[in-house]
Amino acid sequence: MSISVEETKKNIEIDIYRNLGSYNKKILKKVRSGKCGTLSLLYYYRMCHYYSGIESKNIIQKFLHGIHYLIFKKYQDICGIEMNQHMDIGYGLRLPHKGGIILHPLSKIGNNCEIMQGVTLGNNIRKDVDGVPVVGNDVLLCAGSKIVGSVHIGDCSIVGANAVVIKDVESNTMVGGVPAKKIGDCDDKHVVNRYIFL
Repeated sequence: MSISVEETKKNIEIDIYRNLGSYNKKILKKVRSGKCGTLSLLYYYRMCHYYSGIESKNIIQKFLHGIHYLIFKKYQDICGIEMNQHMDIGYGLRLPHKGGIILHPLSKIGNNCEIMQGVTLGNNIRKDVDGVPVVGNDVLLCAGSKIVGSVHIGDCSIVGANAVVIKDVESNTMVGGVPAKKIGDCDDKHVVNRYIFL
């Protein structure tokens, strides 16, 4: 699926704002230089996602894609985060911590989500190899949580620490435990640094 240059730039701007609470060209330069850990990784994902969507690349686009991809792979190793350039990830993703995050290439993540360390979005090889999670908008996945199989996490939901989700989660719901069950209701107050479109 192709994505425009303008949309890519806007996604990067929103990602930076969500993670740092501000955005300007000086911050963007620092992110590009690789000095911002998971945010730099996210920047190179966005660039690779853009280039991978171009069906007929010219030689310059192929070169730039290759360079960005090598840097993207490098920061995956540095940050301990496994993700794919073809993933469908909405704007405003927050990755506050490094380490142990595994995101299935076919899983989908909505807008303004936050993923803590040790989170896995994966398939269930015993039931459905092709079934992968779909995460809605404004979702918080707490440390160590696992979302497995063809499940949908509704908007404005929270998956508690170390929870294992194997069934759909309704919107505005907090779940926890193994297997995860509803433990409360929630709103979107956990969404920090929400980007305001002007």
